[in-house]
Amino acid sequence: MPRLLATQSHVVHGYVGNKAATFPLQCLGWDVDCCNSVQFSNHTGYGMDRVFGNITQQTDLDALLGGVFANFTSDYDALLSGYLPNKESVNCMGKHYSQFKKQNKNLLWLMDPVMGDEGQLYVNEDVIPEYQKLTFSEEGLVDIITPNQYELEILYGKKISSKDELKQALHELHQTVPVIVVTSCSSSLFGDTDNIYCVASIKGEAPLVYRIPYIDTYFTGVGDLFSALLLDRVTKLYQDETNTLNFGEQICDIINVLQRVLKLTRYHSKENIKSKMGSVKGMKDMELRIIESRDLYHTKPQISEDFPIKIANHDYMFGKL
Repeated sequence: MPRLLATQSHVVHGYVGNKAATFPLQCLGWDVDCCNSVQFSNHTGYGMDRVFGNITQQTDLDALLGGVFANFTSDYDALLSGYLPNKESVNCMGKHYSQFKKQNKNLLWLMDPVMGDEGQLYVNEDVIPEYQKLTFSEEGLVDIITPNQYELEILYGKKISSKDELKQALHELHQTVPVIVVTSCSSSLFGDTDNIYCVASIKGEAPLVYRIPYIDTYFTGVGDLFSALLLDRVTKLYQDETNTLNFGEQICDIINVLQRVLKLTRYHSKENIKSKMGSVKGMKDMELRIIESRDLYHTKPQISEDFPIKIANHDYMFGKL
């Protein structure tokens, strides 16, 4: 059984960070160890005045990661890093993950550089150079990154206003990172506000564009679930000795899984309520139904005929960038 270490946020109630990633990965056959960068009562979408708990201090994070890697020197097949609130936590994670990756070169490291979205930072600005150092390290230790367009622009250091500029950014980042998935792009790049566009790129191949129908409500934890599924699928891709899997189809598979989870979440919500930031009722009803989706994480879901949503596969591929 493959084993993974995930360093990202934890909430007592709800499903973001490690709470969104752990159970799906376990359903897919992973043994998951979690190191929590924060421990909050719930995610921040409920409103900052309703968030209680604490940030894991750098000394504690250093002790936890240092102890795990000292005791279990070759136990992990993959590393996952997500939300880290400040420079110290990113630096600490990067130091320990980098050392471990150097000693275990065959493992995969997926880094989700969680910094912000739509022009707004979620974290302290001093995390930016830390993420840039990890992304552009000449040692090429990070295997996969999953930024949204705003986070990609931060890493790249330039605004991206056209498809050609996006291509150039991906080309430059591929000098050190083999797999890049831009989880959401600005609608202006494709002149379409009715859909969400995702761009997935593996070094040496043309970047692929996916068009996903826009769901008019606010979900949290989707990016964390996406990263977990991506790490699983890329691992399977790299281990595929039959050459029957391909990168493009794996990304489409992940999007299908996510769409099913979101549809099931809406199905179980009260009166199909529309969620928005700061709304306790809306946020609670739109917490991802991670447990109820337990049969949906595999490529071929095994469900009964009376399952409440349709699960037909859709081809979300839009074309090459």
